[in-house]
Amino acid sequence: MKRLATFTLVMLSALAVAACGLRGNLERPDPLWGDRPPAEEDTGE
Repeated sequence: MKRLATFTLVMLSALAVAACGLRGNLERPDPLWGDRPPAEEDTGE
């Protein structure tokens, strides 16, 4: 019984972790302070 409970807990934890997150392209947020470095400027895409 203890093995079954442990297995169930592990499987539910794995499913919960696999189900979270963002889909698609991720966008980098603007800096909290200061300007963006020149290499990170948007190219107008």
